[in-house]
Amino acid sequence: MSSAGSLTAQPGVLRGVVTDSSGDPIADVAVSIVALHQATRTNEVGRFTLARLPLGEAEISVRRLGYEPRMVKITIATDVDSIKLKLTELPEVLSAIATSAPEQHRRQGVEDFYWRRARGIGTFFTKEDILARRASAPSDLLRSTPGLRFVRAGGGKGVRFTSPGNGRRDCMPTIWVDGQRAPGMELDDLSPSDIEGLELYQSLASTPAQFYHGGNSTPCGTIVVWSRLPGT
Repeated sequence: MSSAGSLTAQPGVLRGVVTDSSGDPIADVAVSIVALHQATRTNEVGRFTLARLPLGEAEISVRRLGYEPRMVKITIATDVDSIKLKLTELPEVLSAIATSAPEQHRRQGVEDFYWRRARGIGTFFTKEDILARRASAPSDLLRSTPGLRFVRAGGGKGVRFTSPGNGRRDCMPTIWVDGQRAPGMELDDLSPSDIEGLELYQSLASTPAQFYHGGNSTPCGTIVVWSRLPGT
């Protein structure tokens, strides 16, 4: 039987603003609680709201291209209004993306990876996961991931998806590296130390649209790899 307190308990709400080192608001900052798959972006005046949160401690991720990412621990109450979060500019990154379209595209791809991870779309591994698991090959990260099998391929192992949706046990996924398809590549052709992020989608239906355009009609799912960024 539910207690009166549980019947009247209200979910938590977190409101805040994100500014730069000068105190000016920053728009389009990704603010998320990865563990809860809750994510939003700041508006044009740097403000954000995350609603329907469980009460208690939480870790907030704050990210935007050209700024140092932050992880902030906070206690969620019924209504927290309003926390102030500051991001520090990375001048070398801002300069690089201002002068190089490919560099901007790659770095934005990494930010989009962390955004999808925060929202819980797909299966994700970060460079921190690689270090924590001491992976000697990218396939080592996936040992406990359901719906996969491993085959000998070249000097390492090939990853195959076995989910019912593809109907085959030897279904080779399409691999993308930094936003480009890599036909014929196996995951272990890459070095774990070169990987910033790894995302898996075990069917075409679950794959984000940008990773099945360009003639990718395989039902075998998709593995997306993002290269480690300089200086990280």
